[in-house]
Amino acid sequence: MRIGSRLTANITILYIVYDSVTTLPKMVRICSLFLILCFSARVLAEKPIVTDEFDRFLVTPANIKGDALGKIELVTPNALETSWSLVKPEPYGDPRQYLRPGQHDATEVVSIDSKTGEIIFEQQPKVVPGEYYAEVRASNSDGWMEQVLIVIALPALPLRENALDIFTQRYTNGAIGFYATSGVAAEKVQYAASIASALLAKDRRGDGRVSRYVAEANAVMTLFETFEERNEAIGFYLHERNLKIQTQDLQDEEIIPDFLRLGGPAGMRRDASVEEITHLIHRAGIMRAYPGLQKRLEAATNTAISRGFWVPQDGLPEDSYADEYLIYGLDIYYGVHTSSEFEGLRLTPDNLRIVDEELHDIVSFLFPTREELFRSMGWQP
Repeated sequence: MRIGSRLTANITILYIVYDSVTTLPKMVRICSLFLILCFSARVLAEKPIVTDEFDRFLVTPANIKGDALGKIELVTPNALETSWSLVKPEPYGDPRQYLRPGQHDATEVVSIDSKTGEIIFEQQPKVVPGEYYAEVRASNSDGWMEQVLIVIALPALPLRENALDIFTQRYTNGAIGFYATSGVAAEKVQYAASIASALLAKDRRGDGRVSRYVAEANAVMTLFETFEERNEAIGFYLHERNLKIQTQDLQDEEIIPDFLRLGGPAGMRRDASVEEITHLIHRAGIMRAYPGLQKRLEAATNTAISRGFWVPQDGLPEDSYADEYLIYGLDIYYGVHTSSEFEGLRLTPDNLRIVDEELHDIVSFLFPTREELFRSMGWQP
């Protein structure tokens, strides 16, 4: 729950409890109020929240000891004092399993300022080019949370004119471009492009407003073979803004073409294609084409959180809540959460209208039905 909501709730609690103790003797009232204030301060406290992803920093031979490479910051404000430290990488010790065996240790290259979270260069890495990993731990009196730190070591600063060289497969399918590295299977690139076209089919049948905004934003899906390859593309990300494109990444290993078609069977890895492509369509197109609808989505998201229907994961920035809730609704709409329940109702496409009518109306306004999507993909319902 967000700090602002907790603050409002606790002020209300304080008022009610204070009102109830005003009839007690003066000394008892003072002691009671002291305990109430201490309790309230403890309730308001929470562990520091950092990103559930990673922060990435670049080092070259030009760096010298003491250089500030950048800063790690909390995702949400926290009134308690935060202490920062670096932890050596432990394979698979992070929730997303970005840390894997054989990775270089970033604590040999950088340190962190315990008070500010600044990443400080210590010494030149032994392997160049190379990727170095560690975990950043943010701690306060209420707990701690870790995130992944990646230090990319290169022999020189990447040049802008070489920023797109890593993508050897490039083409446009409708409003969205697809840039893929050589290691991404061509059939997976085609599958992702087909999913994007199918998701925008209803918009094209209408006034095409979302598609136009997506095209105007120069929206591009960047496809990498692996997570590590995405890290090596720092030369691209360093100049991405100057390239005047809006991107969303996707890895080959995340593209599972049969997942959606088979209804999200248990035991099969979830296909991230619909999620990541929808993120791009949402940010580049929907938010600009329908600002009023975006406000409705944000309100529906807050309501879902307060009802306990949807819980954002730790480390997710608040400005991404509506993004992720839209995906959750789309997944239900397309039948991949039918084994889950809420208040005794299975999360089937039909039940989405019952569980959250507003979310259903938003999703059904923007996207084709499951049957229409399947027809666009050439699948049997």
